[in-house]
Amino acid sequence: MTATKLISHPAEGNVKEKTLKEHLCNVAEKSRETILKMRLNLSILKKEDLAQISFTIGMLHDFGKATSYFQDYIRNIRGGDNYTRHGFVSALVTYYAIEKCLDLEDSDLKRKFQAIAYLIVKKHHGNLETIKSSDDDESLKTSIDVAKKQLKNIEQNHKSAVSEIYQECVIPIFDIINAIDFEEFSDFLDNDAEDIFDPDDDKIEQDKNIELFFIANLLFSVLIDCDKKDAARLDDSYFEGNLEEPENDIFAYIAHLRKQNPEKFSQEIPINRIRTEFLEEISANDKITPENHFYTITAPTGIGKTFGCLAFANKLKNLLPKGEGRIIYALPYTSIIDQNYDEFKRIIEFNKKELFEKRPERYLLKHHHLTFGKIENRTDEDDYSYKSYLDDKLFVESWESSMIVTTFVQFFHTMIGFRNKFLKKFHNIVNSIVILDEVQNVDPNYYRLLKRTLKILGEKFNIYFLLITATQPEILEDPIDLIDASKYMKNELFNRVRMSYDHDTKNVEEFYLNFAESFEGKNCLIVFNTRKAAIETYKYLSENMRGYEFFCLTTYLIPKDRKEKIEEIKNKVKSHEKLIVISTQMIEAGVDVSFESVFRDLGPFDSIVQVAGRCNRSGEYGILGGSMTLLSLGTSNNVYDKFLIQAADKVLQNTEYSSSDFYQLSKEYFSKFDYEAKSRKLLKAIWQLNYDSHIKDQTPVSEFKLIEDDYSDTSVYMLTNKESDENMQKLLELIYEIKENPTDKDNNKKLLEIEILKGFLKNYQLNLREKEITPYNHLIENKESFYQYVSFKNIAEIYNKKIGFLKKTKEESGVIQL
Repeated sequence: MTATKLISHPAEGNVKEKTLKEHLCNVAEKSRETILKMRLNLSILKKEDLAQISFTIGMLHDFGKATSYFQDYIRNIRGGDNYTRHGFVSALVTYYAIEKCLDLEDSDLKRKFQAIAYLIVKKHHGNLETIKSSDDDESLKTSIDVAKKQLKNIEQNHKSAVSEIYQECVIPIFDIINAIDFEEFSDFLDNDAEDIFDPDDDKIEQDKNIELFFIANLLFSVLIDCDKKDAARLDDSYFEGNLEEPENDIFAYIAHLRKQNPEKFSQEIPINRIRTEFLEEISANDKITPENHFYTITAPTGIGKTFGCLAFANKLKNLLPKGEGRIIYALPYTSIIDQNYDEFKRIIEFNKKELFEKRPERYLLKHHHLTFGKIENRTDEDDYSYKSYLDDKLFVESWESSMIVTTFVQFFHTMIGFRNKFLKKFHNIVNSIVILDEVQNVDPNYYRLLKRTLKILGEKFNIYFLLITATQPEILEDPIDLIDASKYMKNELFNRVRMSYDHDTKNVEEFYLNFAESFEGKNCLIVFNTRKAAIETYKYLSENMRGYEFFCLTTYLIPKDRKEKIEEIKNKVKSHEKLIVISTQMIEAGVDVSFESVFRDLGPFDSIVQVAGRCNRSGEYGILGGSMTLLSLGTSNNVYDKFLIQAADKVLQNTEYSSSDFYQLSKEYFSKFDYEAKSRKLLKAIWQLNYDSHIKDQTPVSEFKLIEDDYSDTSVYMLTNKESDENMQKLLELIYEIKENPTDKDNNKKLLEIEILKGFLKNYQLNLREKEITPYNHLIENKESFYQYVSFKNIAEIYNKKIGFLKKTKEESGVIQL
């Protein structure tokens, strides 16, 4: 049998089968090319050596498909079993190939890369795991016994075909196979793999291991992205060359706005003059260079930070080598992505014009868990199929666009990652410009973790970080301040809020009783730490106050209702209607809405400042025209680390403040943080490439969780209208039809329809604690499935569009309180 007869992927539709030689060579060459294009400052090894490792991994990742077992399986002659699996045997051969093909003087380092290459190949269809085998001794023995038979099968049946594949790339494949020492390899996994990366307490060695962790993730990212795209036979011409195109000129766009609406953007208006000064100061900063990787903008709300970050990114991109400078703009919450995305879209549309209309995702991509992964105009709409959707999804998840608007979860879980679907975009973050907006929303427990890891990513992988906030936490090491922060933070035009702090502890009931009696303002925002307090207050005020429209915003609302409610609130505020909004902290970051009066329960100081940013946001009520009252209602410890509250209370010694005081107070607040334990446990895992093992004093990478969410035990779809109910029934029907008739020729059409329905239904999905949903078990349909739901006919018993999920008290739930 010749090499061309060995196949890696069968024919699909109009696509012919792919030979194993073609697939391996394509993946290997693309992997090497991807690494060589990168600008890296690695301290561990040369870029050329890394490219060679990547090439070798690519050439061997599917080596095990050369067995007769797999060839019969892929041709539907044989069923799947241990002998048709190709991961372990391919990884085993890769381990020894790295030893043979990598020319490194440092034998310990070579051993580490052998282990990393083994792991990457073994897990390239799944998530990364700790290199030490998670299998017990018996499972490892079985895997090795199977591998021996697979290697013997290849030598007996396909030796000439396999030799032909590898002779062109000078990999002496059968010399490598003959050099395999199964006993030595087994001993390595059992005894050495756990300690091979231990850096002890040496900071230099620790930093090298952080670098090694990111190199491992980079190699994995390159392999899985190249492998998936080659297997799918993807044409990437839609994105080709997009990073080499001119930047989107922010100043030309602003000139266009001034021409369109001269009154609104007139430089005679003081706020417009200071916004221009802010932009020009960023653009004129001569410290923006390829040598400097860390930057900050600390500035007040309403100064034009969206424009400012693009002015920075454009200047830096023009100084970087051609083809670099993908812009990644990350925000803490999905609920605030749309407004920022829309602003960027308007800027890019103005600059690219019909080019953007033809290929919008070439220039701008929105990516979070609620987005439906479609690339507009990449394929003919009439021919769009399930395969088209899967292909689009590969492009969306690998971040090929010039600019990405995404969430902190997507970004940080790729940086500190182990999941296949997250890590496949890691290689496209290398050499990029990362803008982290409202970064104070990151848990302070992770500040030290981020300081150590972002430093390595910046210096070794030439990633550029800009942190934007009104309260700058100390995350970056010696960053460049792009502006004179104090000049803007203390400017009279941004001194918009007078804040009083009522130190006397009250309870929630006392607050809303007093508020109902005394409040006479035009509009108001009240922010609580808990959903319970927000809903209780909403119920009382809406029933007992007249003359206002009331809104309640919490995460008990499904995403659809949350988004619609925020838009309705924005419109009513702009129309000067009388309204009172009661919310949890979900409204804090980035929601572009402005109130005359704000009340907030005591929380972390950065959260207090964020809520102040929803008060007199545009200065429409004049200098110090916004009124904010800070309360102490005793609910903060239910949500926040006690230390954060103590630190906030300690810096707020007085009873009266103005927003011009926030800058200095913020510096005092963040100077009090010295968290160690949580970050150190994760750093230890990173140093030892511990992706999923439970080792003393370590938190494995798999347990890193940027946003702690203790109420997401279960997910339920709240079908609040007939359309959602009909779509759920259609989804379940299609799933059943495919299960009952897996060979139906129309299944691909059904699979595409399933994905469209899933995308629609995500907007009705609610994450709840299991104990919260238990009282409603009689209403939950499809209980044993991932798609458990409450139908439209029963929705009124469990969900209300005004407050969302109707949580029952312990008494209502039938729980006896002792």
